[in-house]
Amino acid sequence: MASLWRYLPDILPFGDSLDLPDDLVERVNASTGAEPWFSHAFAARARRRHVCLACRWLARDLPEGATVFEPGCGAGANLIWLAREGLVARGSDLVPEALDMCRRMAVYSGVALDVWQDDGINPRRLPDPVDGILSVNWLYHVPGASMDGFLRTWRPALKPRGVIACDVPDSSYNKVKNNQYHTGDEHLPEDQRRPSEYRFRLSRADMERIAADNGFRVERHALPLLGRPRRGVYLLRRED
Repeated sequence: MASLWRYLPDILPFGDSLDLPDDLVERVNASTGAEPWFSHAFAARARRRHVCLACRWLARDLPEGATVFEPGCGAGANLIWLAREGLVARGSDLVPEALDMCRRMAVYSGVALDVWQDDGINPRRLPDPVDGILSVNWLYHVPGASMDGFLRTWRPALKPRGVIACDVPDSSYNKVKNNQYHTGDEHLPEDQRRPSEYRFRLSRADMERIAADNGFRVERHALPLLGRPRRGVYLLRRED
């Protein structure tokens, strides 16, 4: 029974909402010129279990005051949640408008965030080694990106025995009809559809192999029931 109560928060949307007024988020979004998607990232956060689960694992695994870095942090919804959990939250993103929104939302949320503009694939600046790294909902959308490359790039930014919490579309999506096409183009003839936005998909066995090749081990894995495609959530531990 104890294990059930420990598991329930991971699958149910309890404690994951940022409880920020939608009109406030939309006003800040509009005033910064950031993509409307970033308002959705705040409003729908609690329903996106792959995102929330990765953050929960970091908050559970790391002691209060530990430092977490999120490349591809967007407008900072996850960083704000992590800071409220007692972690030191830092991040980077390529989009200056998103970072402007991130800084303003941090002020409204009463938390301190350290964020700067940079490329999560080929960063010009790595943070001083941190306790944890968060990567959710972006890497597999980038043409040419790979989990192998991400781990090679970001391992030096992680302290010995530090952790990476990440998500990746599960390879089971390869069996879904029309998985090779963009999900937003389902209404179009096949010759007019874009390639899938899910550029790579990995099984747990794939992740275990890639992790081992880069000096990590898979410490935790979950495959939330909802979502299309279903995204595997992983906690990777740096081995030294």
